[in-house]
Amino acid sequence: MSAISGIVKQGGENLVRNVWGMWDGMCLRDYTRIVIIVGGYLLLLPYLLKFAAKIQAKQYAKVVDTDASTSSDKLSHNQLWGPGTVDLTHSDSEDIQNDRIASGADWGTKARKRQKRATKIIIEEKEEKMLEAEGDIDDKEIMDLLVDYEEGKNGW
Repeated sequence: MSAISGIVKQGGENLVRNVWGMWDGMCLRDYTRIVIIVGGYLLLLPYLLKFAAKIQAKQYAKVVDTDASTSSDKLSHNQLWGPGTVDLTHSDSEDIQNDRIASGADWGTKARKRQKRATKIIIEEKEEKMLEAEGDIDDKEIMDLLVDYEEGKNGW
């Protein structure tokens, strides 16, 4: 700890000595030079800021013009969605809630519809397979009941 405090103390002494010693060796010409530099900076600062603001405004106008020209060619996502509310119609009896209206942020609706379509397709495929299997059985039963026709037999 004493080493750290010694370093801080030495730094403080050097700072004081350099600040006060700087003014000792200066003549009138050095003082005049400092006054001119600081005064010129203070006088020119507002003009420099106005000039920089004009340049920045021109650059911003260019960016806005290019954005406007590209956005007029294509519709933005928000324009495609449209303003206002959206009426959602669901075929599920549990989802219908007396003409539900959403503000466009109805989370999970697409996933729910996609899952419903997938399960509906799977159920239809299972039903088709069952009908085909039942149809094969029905065809076999009918074939057992049918008699092959041969001339001269069984009265044919």
